[in-house]
Amino acid sequence: MAIAKLLHEGETVKQLKNIIRYNTVAKEYLNSPDNPRLLQALSNLGIIDISDPVAYQDFMDGFIEEIKLNKSQSTNKRQSKLYAHEMISFEDEDNARFSQDELAQISVELLGDLYDMENTPYLTYPQRDNGRLHFHYIRELHNSNGDYQRVKNSKRKMRVACEKIERKYNLTPTGNNVSDEIRPTNDPMAKVMKNRKLEADYKHQKNLSAAKEQNTPLTKLKRKSYDLLMEDTYQSEAEMTEHTAYEQVQQNLVEKTQVNQKLEAVKQRIFNLYKSANDEADFIEQLDKQKITVEILKHAKSAKNKGIVFHYQGETISGGKISSSMTLGKIKKRFPNFIHTLEKPPSLRATFKQQRKMLDFQIENINRYYKQQRNNANGDILIYFGKKNIAARPYNFNIVLSSDRSLIRFGSSTNSYDLTLSINVALENRWKAATLTNSSPDFLKRMMKAAYDKDPKLLFFVQSDTPNQLSYADLKEIKSPLTIDELKTALTNKLISKNDIATVQQDLIKQLELDKNSHANLGYANALKSGFILDELEKKTSEELKQFYQHNTFQAPSQKTTDTTKNPASLTNDIDGRADCLEALKAETAIHPQDQLNKDLDELKPHRNHFKHN
Repeated sequence: MAIAKLLHEGETVKQLKNIIRYNTVAKEYLNSPDNPRLLQALSNLGIIDISDPVAYQDFMDGFIEEIKLNKSQSTNKRQSKLYAHEMISFEDEDNARFSQDELAQISVELLGDLYDMENTPYLTYPQRDNGRLHFHYIRELHNSNGDYQRVKNSKRKMRVACEKIERKYNLTPTGNNVSDEIRPTNDPMAKVMKNRKLEADYKHQKNLSAAKEQNTPLTKLKRKSYDLLMEDTYQSEAEMTEHTAYEQVQQNLVEKTQVNQKLEAVKQRIFNLYKSANDEADFIEQLDKQKITVEILKHAKSAKNKGIVFHYQGETISGGKISSSMTLGKIKKRFPNFIHTLEKPPSLRATFKQQRKMLDFQIENINRYYKQQRNNANGDILIYFGKKNIAARPYNFNIVLSSDRSLIRFGSSTNSYDLTLSINVALENRWKAATLTNSSPDFLKRMMKAAYDKDPKLLFFVQSDTPNQLSYADLKEIKSPLTIDELKTALTNKLISKNDIATVQQDLIKQLELDKNSHANLGYANALKSGFILDELEKKTSEELKQFYQHNTFQAPSQKTTDTTKNPASLTNDIDGRADCLEALKAETAIHPQDQLNKDLDELKPHRNHFKHN
């Protein structure tokens, strides 16, 4: 097995010097007599003596000058990269079959499939610090002629070069060199945790040595006396602090290892379910029983599928981390209908039952760039873009029209042309309106836009089975400005999100109030401001709305009730007040005011005489 990775690219000489230093002395915790990091350094510019620091540095200075000279021959400012840092490794079985020098030559040949390695300065560092022989390459991006050696899609092309080398030297196969056998992936965190532990041990010993060097002559005397008389060794305050810190680091590593082991257990569980599944439905069902959910990742702009991840108890694992055979592409290859079964793609259903057309449906009559095929099992009509290979990928349809012509289902990746096509198919089958199911707000927005672009009268042709999906901004992106009737429809159809309903109502009121000549619209606006709901107002007649504008009520003046229980006797202490009260009552009763006044005055005469005598 050959694995080639582009680790990074640099633009400056300072970065180049740093990466040389990294491959020479970095990762001190890995350097030891038993496990030396710097095994060897090779170059196409000459022999490198790593045992002589002065000679080693002189060679590296010359190597850097050669790179600077080659780059200076290029006048293209866009060719800004100076060098590339790459890594190539082989399977343990291959390491056993070939010597280190042979594998070094194979790795150079691998890169030579992409770059001019004969005329390009490069360094090779064989290393074993992760327990497996691998090679680090520092390669200039200009050859001796000044030609730029950077290629597009280098990751994919390096993978192809690896597969070519595997076939030539009969290495452990990977990628396209193996069958579709389902294989688990290695544990990438095992190496990480191993290196972290080595680093922690190294820093601990280094810090302890530094703590001991801080000892005063008196402390050194105490240490010797303590070590002589006591069973355990002397520890200064600095040493005890370092031991405490080291114990905490060890505890953190243990906890992280446990988390990693948990993830590995989940990965193994998902892998076993996938390997044993009979079909996509079985796989999805088994995942659901284990409370493992699946998410298809989408590109932000195009909304196309780009990957798959699995969720379990707050952890997220990509399919490729479980197995190279569990990437989204590999899963679709094994289970062509996987995404359809998982996501239940959106569908359009005729809002009202329509009379089925007797004529045979032909998609070519609607759009000549599409073709169709009948599903013999249920009579559905599968519609494909004309250039698609139906025989090879029968599930890769764009839309499906049900046999009774009342339902349209969409494919896994639907573009704007498919949405327009679905509207045309619906209209061809005499749909008056449609209900969208299993849709996201974005998909609803795209459907409404497709219908509106077809005919502005079809703005609300598509409705969703999920209320309050679109924001006000979404609706205005489809059409702006919106008319009074369109704002009313958006509200009554419960299209607008709850957070934006108040804003839409305010805009509706403003538009209604602009129509000064329509008392009905003005009454509608006043009623909305008074707290009446839209559904109730839509049932009111024009005359009722005019009535509200004039009297701020839907109740006619003739229908007002009279309160006859009021007793004005409390006002008898003042005849003038009594008269005023009667005037007030006059407006609310049908009693003749003069007759009532005479009657009341006669009743009050004794009281008036009584007041005079006093």
